[in-house]
Amino acid sequence: SLEFILIIPFLILIILAVSHLGLIIYQKNVLEQAAREGARVVATTNSNNEAIKCIREVCSSLSQDKLYIKIVPENRTSRGVGDMVEVIITYDSGGIISLIRVFVKWDNQIKAKSSMRVECY
Repeated sequence: SLEFILIIPFLILIILAVSHLGLIIYQKNVLEQAAREGARVVATTNSNNEAIKCIREVCSSLSQDKLYIKIVPENRTSRGVGDMVEVIITYDSGGIISLIRVFVKWDNQIKAKSSMRVECY
């Protein structure tokens, strides 16, 4: 029983790390889907507001105040038919990564981007 008492903190730490890794993978998948949908909306409507609204709907399970959206080029008048538009989404993840950052210089941001050709004015 003494060995079990000594090993249990490490087992708990491993379980928490694996579950947090699953959470990060889930968040990355949500961000990639949101970036694709946002790029599709910009490509078909040429509207930044509609794209941001769509991205926030797809990312409704994530904390909205940690979500940063960038559309390149920003101005809809600078985009023409056939031009590439890129949607970049950054999300500040928390949890165990924030603790790891104390010891190791590791970025806790999850990023996703997608690009498509503009189809309309």
